[in-house]
Amino acid sequence: MRLMLVLLFLFAANYVYAGIFFNDPTGREFNAAYDRFSEDHLKDLNGDDKHLKQYLLGVLYVDGDQEFDVRKDCRKAVSLLQKAWQANVVDAGFTLATMYYDGVCLDKDLDKARGLATDTAEDGYILSQRMLGRAYLGRSWKGLYPKNMEKAVFWLSKAANAGDTQSAGALSAIYRKGIGVAVDEKKSFYWAKKSAFSKYESDKIINFHYLAGYYEKGVGTSVDLVSAYKYYDLSGTAGVESKRRIAKEMTQEQIDEAIRQSKEWQKEHNVQVGGGFIRRAN
Repeated sequence: MRLMLVLLFLFAANYVYAGIFFNDPTGREFNAAYDRFSEDHLKDLNGDDKHLKQYLLGVLYVDGDQEFDVRKDCRKAVSLLQKAWQANVVDAGFTLATMYYDGVCLDKDLDKARGLATDTAEDGYILSQRMLGRAYLGRSWKGLYPKNMEKAVFWLSKAANAGDTQSAGALSAIYRKGIGVAVDEKKSFYWAKKSAFSKYESDKIINFHYLAGYYEKGVGTSVDLVSAYKYYDLSGTAGVESKRRIAKEMTQEQIDEAIRQSKEWQKEHNVQVGGGFIRRAN
C-alpha cells in the first residue's frame, strides 16, 4: 500500500529532522520512515516529531493502510497534511499540490496545485522542481504551466544538479535530440554522466548502458571503447550484445582493462553484475 502511494504521488523520502525535510526522489527511504514507528507511536501526535507524524499519517489516510489500521479518510488526510505544510514540512506541500492537480481527496484546482508546486520548488524540493520542469516541457502535468523550454531547462537543471536522475536524463535527451534547444552533444554527454552518477540514483546501473553508447560513438566526448565496454559490462544482461559488438574492434589488452575497471567499480560499490556475461575477443 505504501509503495503504491509512493508511485502515485512520487513522494520524497529522506528525513532530516533539523528542518523536517524529505528530499530523496528515489523513494527508497519512504517506507523506512514509517518503519521507525509503531502504530501507537505514529498515531500519538505529540513530541518533537509530531509534524513528521502528521505528514506520514496524512499520507496513510489518503488511501488507507491495513498495517497501521487506518481507513481512508480524506478529511483527516487533508487536515493533517495542511498542518504539516503549515509547519514547513515541504513534502506535505508537494503532496497537496499533487492532490489538487489530480482531484484526490480535494476538488481539482490547478491554481492551488500551481502555487504549491512553485512554492515547494523554490524551497529546493527536488520532486517539485522536476514537476515544474516536466510541466514546462509539456510532457506531463498537462495544464499546470504553458510549454516553455527555457523554464523547463531551468527547473530540470535545478533538480538534476540536486541529484535527480530522471531530470538529468531528460536534459541529456533534450540536448541530444535538440528538443526546443540547439543540439549540443557536449551538454548531452554532461547530463548523461550526471544521470548515471546522480546522488539519488534509483538503481546504480540503470543508466550505464545509455552512457556506454556515448563513449562507443564519441557523442559529446572522445571515442573510448574501454569505457564503453566497462559500462556495458556494468549494465549486466542489457550490455551483453553490445560487448560482443565492440569487442571485435578492441584488443585483448583493452578488454582486460575494461573488465578490471568494471570489477573495481563493483567492489567499491558492493555491486555484482557482468560476471558470466563478460565476452572477450577471440
